[in-house]
Amino acid sequence: MSNTLLIVPHFWDPVCVPLGVSSLKSYAEREGHQVDLLDFNTNDQIFKLQNKYFLTVLKMFPYMERWNIFRNGTEMLSIHQLLYLNARSKPYYPGLVAEVMNMDARNHSKFCEQLDVSVFDAIFDELYSMVESVVNQEMQQKDYQFIGCYLNNSTWAGTTHCLKYAKNLNGKIKTIVGGPGPVMGITSSPHEVKDFMKKNDFIDHFVIGEGEKALVKILNNEISARIIDPVLLKPLLDDGNAFIDFKKAPTPDYGNLNTNKYLQLSVSSSRGCPFECSFCAETVFWDGFRSNTASSVYNQIDGLADKYNRSSFYICDSLSNHIITPLTQEIKDNNKPYTLDCYLRADKVCTQEKRTKLWREGGLFRARLGMESASQRILDDMVKNTTPENMEMSLYALSKHGILTSTLWIIAYPGETENEFKETLKFIKDSSGHIYQSDAWLFQYHPIGLSKSDKISSEKESKARFSDHINEILSVSPYHVDQDLSQEERFGRLEQFTCEMEGLGIPNPYSITDILKAEKRFSGLNSGKNSGWDPFSSMKNLVS
Repeated sequence: MSNTLLIVPHFWDPVCVPLGVSSLKSYAEREGHQVDLLDFNTNDQIFKLQNKYFLTVLKMFPYMERWNIFRNGTEMLSIHQLLYLNARSKPYYPGLVAEVMNMDARNHSKFCEQLDVSVFDAIFDELYSMVESVVNQEMQQKDYQFIGCYLNNSTWAGTTHCLKYAKNLNGKIKTIVGGPGPVMGITSSPHEVKDFMKKNDFIDHFVIGEGEKALVKILNNEISARIIDPVLLKPLLDDGNAFIDFKKAPTPDYGNLNTNKYLQLSVSSSRGCPFECSFCAETVFWDGFRSNTASSVYNQIDGLADKYNRSSFYICDSLSNHIITPLTQEIKDNNKPYTLDCYLRADKVCTQEKRTKLWREGGLFRARLGMESASQRILDDMVKNTTPENMEMSLYALSKHGILTSTLWIIAYPGETENEFKETLKFIKDSSGHIYQSDAWLFQYHPIGLSKSDKISSEKESKARFSDHINEILSVSPYHVDQDLSQEERFGRLEQFTCEMEGLGIPNPYSITDILKAEKRFSGLNSGKNSGWDPFSSMKNLVS
């Protein structure tokens, strides 16, 4: 038996209890190991520094407020930290920071005149002092043989530093990373993963894709490879299958995570996605799509609700269209007070009011709708398999029964014209009475990591986003689509979108106060019908 610490590093918004590490814990402990969990994002002193960073950015560069920088600046924050950790002694360090922060490519000299790097360094001094203190304290409490971290764009700096620091404290400890990795698509690029591991030589194992069986092999000391993918793993398994059987997998175990700090508990019904939207990495990362049954998912929800005395759940699927009808029926039939929040595709499934009424009666309070664009040509190019008409009907059918409609939009998709962008703005304006939230993010690109990277690459080509100095520090480079909109044009559209939403009064709430205001507005637009959910009741116990 081994002792293992799995960490969710800063910064990752605590909307729901981290599901990945919780699933790994329950699976590994069933195989005889001891796993502890640590989440930096429920450490108030650490998490508040994310807010402090962005408020400092806005004080220095007020125009970034029009980009919804708290959402669209998370990668900038992560790369800024990496420069601080690896290059702050370099004489050209301020110039590198300016290159990363000057996202819309304004005049470099003028940007540098406004930039005070020392203010951000002071924030990072405070941040990493606390991070090291927490890691040190955890490692003092138990003799861990393994330590693992979740790795994506926003946790990139935190992951690498936590593991490097742990290795310095105890050279014998084995370090592991898992998750989609930095720079959307890196795990589908063997040479980039190798470059990442060469740069971060303190990492012993990089698990690509689903992690349960790979983690157990590592903890059993049955695998020595630094990079572990399903192809490598299959011959080492008795059943030759690198993926778990959902129906036999244990219920996630949140362990010592502070569940009271999260808006909702977490559960999933699938991995991967049944669709292949051109801009998405889900199908590539998960190697297809697999789903569980509604009765099995309901039993997990019921068990977690009983164990943690909570009733609100976030379904962490790419899309829940395949299961939302039978799952809400299970909840209704069992007369449970459970509420659900999930991603849905705004296609024909969502357009029928009788169906959305049953969803609401079965606990669905929010539908997160990846709409992306209201231009039919762009939707077709994205392989969305829906229409603006279906999207409009979905918004009406959902909102009619008080289901909160969180709409998500992609700004500056390759080849999108100004008129096509305006089609999206007009659609939102016309449908504003049925929209709870409107959230936009700039298109992110990887030459092979997306479902349709090859098509985008062949039409537009790509280039590294940063200079050689920064790429060398990062070891892997974020990319741009080459023959397309300039950075100034991309951020100009983002600014236009944000200003348009402000004019329409459509919010993009994240704080509890803003959520309550947004719900009040939405209820007023829909004849007083509400979702039956609020963040305060969601975080309370079933029986107070």
